[in-house]
Amino acid sequence: MSGEVAIPEDIAERFEDSLEREHRAERDLLKALVKSILVSLPIMIGIFVLISAIAISDKTEWYVWVSLGVGLGVIGALLLGALAGATLNAHKLDDVDRITAGLPPDSL
Repeated sequence: MSGEVAIPEDIAERFEDSLEREHRAERDLLKALVKSILVSLPIMIGIFVLISAIAISDKTEWYVWVSLGVGLGVIGALLLGALAGATLNAHKLDDVDRITAGLPPDSL
């Protein structure tokens, strides 16, 4: 008795093809995450600087509310940019899973 498992050649080729598609989809997802974070960064910084200026500009020095707005804007851009990038490109990973299962990709 042997401890080796025989894998048909067709399954091995399909697995390699599926793995390559998955790596391609993950690289596209990473690029989309970086782009969406970079796009949302100045927008979120502007929004949070404006909010902190309205809230505390008359009670403290200018560098306090500007730095608070910039810090919160960076955190907001990281969170919301990553969410937007992942949401907009999640269908690519779903298409890879559908193709791997032998189903046609979703055309929506």
